[in-house]
Amino acid sequence: MKRFLLFLLLLLLILGGTAGGLYWSSAQVPEFYQAALQQQVAPEIRQQEAKDFVQHSMQIVNDVRNQEPLWSQEFSEQEVNAWLAEELHQKYNEWVPEGITDPRVHFEQDQVIVGFHLTLKKWSGIISLKFKPWLMKENRLVLELEQARAGLLPIPIDEAITKLIQEARAEGWQIEWSQMNEHDVLIVHLDRQDSDLPDLTVLKVEPGLFQIAGKANDVQKQ
Repeated sequence: MKRFLLFLLLLLLILGGTAGGLYWSSAQVPEFYQAALQQQVAPEIRQQEAKDFVQHSMQIVNDVRNQEPLWSQEFSEQEVNAWLAEELHQKYNEWVPEGITDPRVHFEQDQVIVGFHLTLKKWSGIISLKFKPWLMKENRLVLELEQARAGLLPIPIDEAITKLIQEARAEGWQIEWSQMNEHDVLIVHLDRQDSDLPDLTVLKVEPGLFQIAGKANDVQKQ
């Protein structure tokens, strides 16, 4: 009987330690996200960086509207994060799903990491997604999901992907969900027949920098 009680006590301690470890792991903050939040930037500089992001985005819009044969644009990690901090919640809060705050991005070689604070009824912490965006060919955007975590803990996101695909298809987008390189991938067809979106020909991610380029599509040329 004493051996059984001792075994039961040890089992409870192990289970308790495992649960505590899982909770600790899920509550950790990724280094890139912590660094982004703690970055010391003067308010006027961050506001200017946010304006730079808007200006670069509007330049693409203007190039497309003016049917420029070729266009390209770069976005730095600093200006994207400045816009997320300064303008996303203030001007476009209706875009942000409930419970999500303080989104930030990090650009590595060929990879993008997105992090945000998620508040639920029974849990609050940092969700991070690491994915590799690349072009299979012109207008075939591939988002290769390499990692999804709550804190340091891997999490499944099949349900979220399913919902995302359903909503995108309801809006007229053609999206495929497949497997490549042992990762979940979303293949987005950008050449919609009912759209005047330009042809996307270049997509590059480098440390601290994101670049896209394209050309006027056949619909715009006609």
